[in-house]
Amino acid sequence: MTAFNQHRNLIAVIISATLSVVGCTEKEGTPEIESNTPSETEDKIAQLQREAQQGSPDAQYELAYLYENGIGVAKDEAKALELYEQAAAQGHPAAQTNLDDLKNEKQEF
Repeated sequence: MTAFNQHRNLIAVIISATLSVVGCTEKEGTPEIESNTPSETEDKIAQLQREAQQGSPDAQYELAYLYENGIGVAKDEAKALELYEQAAAQGHPAAQTNLDDLKNEKQEF
């Protein structure tokens, strides 16, 4: 596994944790962790979809990453490629990197 792929896996873990944990607050010295309900996760994904459709390269990138890895949505590499292409066309460097990696992976098979 290359260092880049290890970095991508770490990002997947971070995004997954972000989607599953709303916040951490202290109550009488004990951290209280509130987890997302399924509807909160769906709301966050719906928000990203709206922003992506409005042309936000950051939302396109984040949503593409979720589709690429099946985080909170069904895994869909075709949709991930489409969204990475949209974000990369607007100059999003991480989207361009992930787009190149996905295309290279497809060529290797």
